Amino acid sequence: MIRVVYAIDAPYLGGAEHYVSRLATGLDRREFAPALIMPTGGVDASLKAWAGGLESAGIPVVRVPMRLPFRAGDAIGIYRALASFEPHIVHVNMPGPYTGQTGLLIPIARAAGARVVVTEHLPMVERLWKRAAVKEWAVRFADAAVTMSHANARLMVQNQGYAAGRVQVVENGVPSGYGMGGAVAGAPHDTAPETGIFTFGFVGNLIPHKGLRLLIEAVSTLVESWRLVVVGEGPDEADARHIAMRRGVADRVVFLGRRSPEDVERLIGACDAIVLPSSVEGLPYVILEAMACAKPVVSTKAFGIPEAVIDGVTGILVEPGDVAALSHALHTLMTDARLCARLGRAGRERFEAHFTLERQIDAMSALYRGLATGRATRVGSSA
Repeated sequence: MIRVVYAIDAPYLGGAEHYVSRLATGLDRREFAPALIMPTGGVDASLKAWAGGLESAGIPVVRVPMRLPFRAGDAIGIYRALASFEPHIVHVNMPGPYTGQTGLLIPIARAAGARVVVTEHLPMVERLWKRAAVKEWAVRFADAAVTMSHANARLMVQNQGYAAGRVQVVENGVPSGYGMGGAVAGAPHDTAPETGIFTFGFVGNLIPHKGLRLLIEAVSTLVESWRLVVVGEGPDEADARHIAMRRGVADRVVFLGRRSPEDVERLIGACDAIVLPSSVEGLPYVILEAMACAKPVVSTKAFGIPEAVIDGVTGILVEPGDVAALSHALHTLMTDARLCARLGRAGRERFEAHFTLERQIDAMSALYRGLATGRATRVGSSA
């Protein structure tokens, strides 16, 4: 049995944590024994609930202090937590390259006798020099570095201290059956489609780089009948609501808060298009989920997004921050039902070929297996 311990230090639930839970719950339990370590304090209710879900799935979760600024005593607790599992593999998950303890987790994991896999989600964020020095020293102890897009892989080499040729690209994945279970018919009452009204969906944490405020500005210029359904929580909500009121569209922008994964799947199936006007992304799950549901995607040309969404084939891409172009893309979909259907079908086909969870699990299982047995081979493509 190969023991794999995932390590996170995020304060709230995001795509990086969904990445961990999909891997941990997707591994074949006849071969792998997954576990998780996470911070003991400073986490919000969404992350606590997420960890509880892993525990309900039979995955042990250990909570230890991971404070910032770093305190030497925390390293002892982290080491003991990892060593208690006698892990073959520790998979360190970095939502951002300098977000907390994750750089220090790499040498601690090696000291606990494990081989170390690192996944970086947002290597493009602004450099923090003091943490960067620790990070560049720590990554030398990593046995494998994985990310979900070639754009990320290049940045990991250019900005994060990883050696060229050591970074592997393994794309994020969503279960192959996602969106195929009668999602529209099962939509929650507040997301059900309305005749003659085009429904746009936004799913994500409400933080500035996700672009919700820009999206509300863009939809407010449309003269056709539309509705925008927003799923998520975060500090940008108050400003987004204010913009909707100022632009006179507050009655057409529906804020649903955070919803269960099942509700999100049904919501995407009930929408006519999914919009994510982000300025910073690795490879966002909501785009893959929209493609799985055969929904057209409107997004931006930021970093890894064009590796999933092919402009004019599976969706429409605009430059980040270009409200006029975003508005034009939304108008194009609203007024061309055949285009929507064609983009959606092509998106589903591309999803099936490149972005299923089963494909991702196979690749990561091979990586873990190779590291644990000392016969590691490449499972993804290079930067």
